[in-house]
Amino acid sequence: MTAYSEHYVESLPADLDRFLDNFFAKKGWRSEIEYDAAAARLCLRLSLADMRLTADDRFFSLVEYYVRAQRIFLRENGGVQLQCRLIAADGTDLTPQLQSRGATHLDDEAQGSRMRRRLAWLGFRRRFARRLLPGSLLWGAAIGVLVLVLHIPLPITMLLCFTAVLVQAAAIQFTFTRRR
Repeated sequence: MTAYSEHYVESLPADLDRFLDNFFAKKGWRSEIEYDAAAARLCLRLSLADMRLTADDRFFSLVEYYVRAQRIFLRENGGVQLQCRLIAADGTDLTPQLQSRGATHLDDEAQGSRMRRRLAWLGFRRRFARRLLPGSLLWGAAIGVLVLVLHIPLPITMLLCFTAVLVQAAAIQFTFTRRR
């Protein structure tokens, strides 16, 4: 394996965690990667700490979706096979359920479209609660303080807010280009 692929492989568990964290609020799982050099095979092991996840088809579908995408990428770019093992909190091997329940929802068009809608709603709720709502409340509070407490006229307040957004965008752009 090349240095790039080794780094890529080492980041798979963290990448899976970020992917699942976009949909599920509590991190009820732990993931790790093992490499068998003799067989050129990777094993992504996902241990569940939250037993509620074993009853959630959305979780199984997301894990199966992620593993399929990584399996294809690794096979085409590195000739490495990827397997995924799902282990329950009590030590039960849930890998057959992962392959049957997750694949069923991804492969069956009728169930797949319904599952995609459920996942889209779950992702929207998660992003709304994590990003949009706190930012909106913060901007509302800032505008309220400027207008109601400091008695700054609303047009000037809106100009200040617009300027603040532009400065923030410029700072992010500067930071991003500097890292390259």
